[in-house]
Amino acid sequence: MVLLVNNRFLPISPSNLAEFYTQHPRLLEGAKELAAKKPIRLEPSGILYVRQKQWAATHPGDRLDDGQEVVGCGTDDVLTCHVIIMREPSLGVTAIAHFDEFSRVWDFEGLMNDFLAKVKLMKERKDYDYCDGDEEDWEWEEEDEEEGDDTEEQVELDPATVYELHLVGGYADDAKRGHKLSQRFFKHLHDLPIRMEIKTCCLGSPNTNTKKVDGQSQPIISGVHIDIQTGKISPVLFNRTFTDFVPDIRNVLLIFPPLIKNKSSLKQMIAKQEDRGFATTKGIRGYDNEVRRY
Repeated sequence: MVLLVNNRFLPISPSNLAEFYTQHPRLLEGAKELAAKKPIRLEPSGILYVRQKQWAATHPGDRLDDGQEVVGCGTDDVLTCHVIIMREPSLGVTAIAHFDEFSRVWDFEGLMNDFLAKVKLMKERKDYDYCDGDEEDWEWEEEDEEEGDDTEEQVELDPATVYELHLVGGYADDAKRGHKLSQRFFKHLHDLPIRMEIKTCCLGSPNTNTKKVDGQSQPIISGVHIDIQTGKISPVLFNRTFTDFVPDIRNVLLIFPPLIKNKSSLKQMIAKQEDRGFATTKGIRGYDNEVRRY
């Protein structure tokens, strides 16, 4: 039992969103409030951005490969996919994932492990700062950490260690793919060996527009951003465009797609155009643009 709502353990993973919201109306109210917010437009500067099938973990003071300090995490193009955010509020450690039907239990384990590695790193830094430069105290602290390595799992499972969990996406599509993903992903999260309090759950009906387009249901929130300092989650539109093509990419995309036999090459070109302005980081895990595992 690792998922909690209102400080109470869930005996089993949720399998029906309607029943889940009935049992926890505050989560439904929070989901409606989040979906009702007007998306804010954000520039990509300082954003740790993950694409579909990817995840990453970060913390205050972390930097992207180009030297920009990370101020937030984000992703967009969210349909039946689920945005999963883990957070340690006292340290500001934040992990974000954009998972879809190809995501499996080992992806959730990878997300958790990267998140916990950042938590451990920030705790060690905090302990070091607390020592205030006293050499003897630091040597003692280091020995204590070495002795505690074998009991790390027990420390993480301590009842006092409860992390925040935020879930956004998975709109109620007509084929019910989003609902099936919610069932599977809740099970994967429930089976992780850490304890997480569900703070945000904007899945299914509260994230579905009542006005259909061409007879098809549509999601309300397509982009998500979290401020790693404050923990505030917002619907967003990232300022990206397909009108300012680099010439070689423009020519290929506009003229030659029917002639490209290797679809992965086309995906790479599109992804390269989409990601313009977003700094890269080695901390992003999951799949690359050719849908191959790192």
